[in-house]
Amino acid sequence: MRLASLAYGALQLSGVTAVARRLQSGGLVLCYHNVIPDSDPGIWGALGLHMPFSTFAGQMHWLAANYSVVPLDRLVDGVARRENLRGKAAVTFDDAYAGVFAHAWPLLQELGLPATVFVVAQAPGSDRDFWWDHPAVLRSYSDARRETWLTRLRGDGTAIVASLGLNGDASLRPPPGYRPADWPTIVEAARAGLSLGAHSATHRALTTLGRFDLDTEVIASREVIARHTGVVPEVFAYPYGLSNEHVREVVRAAGYRAAFTLDRGRGPDAWTLGRLNVPASISDAAFDAWTAGLQP
Repeated sequence: MRLASLAYGALQLSGVTAVARRLQSGGLVLCYHNVIPDSDPGIWGALGLHMPFSTFAGQMHWLAANYSVVPLDRLVDGVARRENLRGKAAVTFDDAYAGVFAHAWPLLQELGLPATVFVVAQAPGSDRDFWWDHPAVLRSYSDARRETWLTRLRGDGTAIVASLGLNGDASLRPPPGYRPADWPTIVEAARAGLSLGAHSATHRALTTLGRFDLDTEVIASREVIARHTGVVPEVFAYPYGLSNEHVREVVRAAGYRAAFTLDRGRGPDAWTLGRLNVPASISDAAFDAWTAGLQP
């Protein structure tokens, strides 16, 4: 980590990141998950999803100074028209964590920056935490296990947690800001200008599902969000960033205007649009480099 920080700092000081940024013709779409107070997240910080407010605030001030931050649908329109989107950026959040509405959204309103939150339709009001924030998952996480969880167990949170033999850890829950927001909170933010997208119904890995379950995740999720908020989502984010040709066709046929991955290099059609997934612990120099396309 120390060597990486030095390398990114050297790129920044040498002007390489500034040159790389000027050479980019595509827009920048940032993906965050949660924003929390500047306190120790404990075990819930293990996967890099819960960003301290001061880090997020610094990035948003930097973004406002270096980019024209536009609504996500403006970038979608630009892609459709094959525009040069250099210098334009959009801010997105996956999962609709409560912390986003408590901490990130007020700051974005203050700065006048638009944003989109992709909602997991069955999460708000369910009183169930996201499976990847469960203590048993965090304590047993590895890349190999994640692969198994997303393939053999299809990214199904109930099956994943059950596979770990949940007992004593069952009562240990993340703090409220690390849980899904409720519908009234989401509705209030949407009325204040926050855009909403769909992030499936249950956050299963869509590439592992049959047609019935896929329709539930892609089509029924949109209907649930519309029923609770009055907003019909026009954009979709693939859970775990995973899609294949069949999944993309279902999303397209459902009437979404565009869909987003977690791979900035994907594209160029409207159903493989890339985003830069921003880890909670990223340094300022690394953030500068990654946004300029200098990402490992």
